[in-house]
Amino acid sequence: MGHVIMPPHPEHQPMSGVWTLRDVERLPEGCRAEVIDGALTINPSPAPVHNRFVRHLAAALESQLPAEWQLESRIDVLLNLEPLDYVAPDLVVFGADVPLTTRPMSVREITLVAEMVAPESRRRDRNMRPVVYADAGIPHFWRVESEAVGAERLTVHVFSEPGDEGYRVEQVFTGRLSTAVPFPIEIDLDGLT
Repeated sequence: MGHVIMPPHPEHQPMSGVWTLRDVERLPEGCRAEVIDGALTINPSPAPVHNRFVRHLAAALESQLPAEWQLESRIDVLLNLEPLDYVAPDLVVFGADVPLTTRPMSVREITLVAEMVAPESRRRDRNMRPVVYADAGIPHFWRVESEAVGAERLTVHVFSEPGDEGYRVEQVFTGRLSTAVPFPIEIDLDGLT
């Protein structure tokens, strides 16, 4: 059975058709909405396998975080006010001094976001998100792909050096992820599945 996604009630939709931060703040609690370039997208709840993998990746990454960073999943991030870019990445690494009551998270506090590509979001995750995150100035972006979206095995695309057209550097890891940025990280990718 497929996911049924209900659009926001008409009372929550902006008259102009372009979403603002104020419009998003009026949505009901728990609405899985993201806005890119002022256009609203309602996301289905992820499959349990997606959630499990994100938890495993979070645990592997969190155990290696230097003291100045912390990690959370699915938190609201404000990338840009006009036009509004408001997202909820699968994982966000941000400053340890930022209170966990902060909502939305400012892009200035973030060093890394990670997205697990899902079948229903693969085009957005592969094409749009690297450009949007780089344009906002997020230093590091990981795009994680599994067999569910056609990868032969778990693959992590590690992007860095944001620019106007996206990230200038991309490294691709299978089997084992080993990188020095934004801090030294070693993850057995095959062990995550």
